[in-house]
Amino acid sequence: MADLISEDGTTAQLDSPEVVEALEWAVSIYDAQGGFSAVKSYRDAADFFGAGNQFATSVLGAMPMEQWYVNVLNDVSPDAPMAFDTVRGRDGETLAFAAGSAWAIPSGADNPGAACRWARVMTSTDAWEAAAQARISAREEEGKPFTGILTGNADADELIQGMVTSGGEPWDTAVAKMYEANDATFALPANPADAEFKSAMQDAVNSVLNGQATPQEALASAQQTAQKALDDAWAKLDGGD
Repeated sequence: MADLISEDGTTAQLDSPEVVEALEWAVSIYDAQGGFSAVKSYRDAADFFGAGNQFATSVLGAMPMEQWYVNVLNDVSPDAPMAFDTVRGRDGETLAFAAGSAWAIPSGADNPGAACRWARVMTSTDAWEAAAQARISAREEEGKPFTGILTGNADADELIQGMVTSGGEPWDTAVAKMYEANDATFALPANPADAEFKSAMQDAVNSVLNGQATPQEALASAQQTAQKALDDAWAKLDGGD
């Protein structure tokens, strides 16, 4: 296993042998099913958010997906036969990628102090508890279980996990696996070229999936693009030209 970027957010590591191997493995899964284009076309034809989704109609065997899709499936196809687990590495240990949204205060804002206070309150444990309680009430009115909320606040996550209501199997297992994955996440470190770094990485993956480059070629090119973006952004942040 290798990090895509150094812990201090200054050095891209997209062309490391481990990353190349991981991309080769991922592409091989698509290739075994007829190639990415064929798989994507087949997947896009499914009623992803409806009762005719790929699991309810038995046209897909397995799929890695973000945790929010558990609620979609529970809503539209609660009786479909399904099983849930985490993604695991070669060592059998759970592995997950954490992402999310954040607020930013623009430079020159009229009242940055108030904005900071608002953001602090809105991400507090008390605020998240209130949000969870409102969600529970809404779910109870619909006769459906509350499957939890992942907040980015460790204390709030622990509190809300204790507020989860049972939906029977396989939904209770799905929620347990969601929290297991949340405890085993990794995330890209903060850096001033985050968007450019992710774009370089995603463009590399897409070029391989579309048959335009090999994993080694694509990631070598992405490494150069990402590193230049990081170097330029850090230099600007440090007061350079």
